[in-house]
Amino acid sequence: MGCFFRIPLNVRDIVYCTGVSLLDEDVWEFIWMKFHSTTAVSEKKILLEALTCSDDRNLLNRLLNLSLNSEVVLDQDAIDVIIHVARNPHGRDLAWKFFRDKWKILNTRYGEALFMNSKLISGVTEFLNTEGELKELKNFMKSYDGVATASFSRAVETVEANVRWKMLYQDELFQWLGKALRH
Repeated sequence: MGCFFRIPLNVRDIVYCTGVSLLDEDVWEFIWMKFHSTTAVSEKKILLEALTCSDDRNLLNRLLNLSLNSEVVLDQDAIDVIIHVARNPHGRDLAWKFFRDKWKILNTRYGEALFMNSKLISGVTEFLNTEGELKELKNFMKSYDGVATASFSRAVETVEANVRWKMLYQDELFQWLGKALRH
């Protein structure tokens, strides 16, 4: 007789995310199917966020593209998909590229809802931390002059601070970690 148990709700997001991250595409597909079959809104949110934990860049790209289809992913959830992919170290650059490539679509969809647009801009850019990414952001902002200016200005300030922090402390942090891990 098989053993069946429910994952406690307070750790379900961690378990799903870890499973998607560490296991293969079959687990991702299982979670995707489960996302579509469940009717519980809170469970759908946990499952959708778990899908963004994948280490497989192809699956992350697939999810980003699926997020544009409002019949598959609700409009309000699409922003969270893009932001969570941006928070994944394997997906940060994918989400940033997707955001730039699909900006016209995203801005058309969320431009009227300033909070949503602001949330999307800050969520996708908050972990950018290189001079190259800062330059891309500034150039992108210039090419859409006048659109979401306040949100983009805050994003530039955040990325400038990230670049500065990385320049000042990254080497020192790596040295400290190296010493701490040897002991």
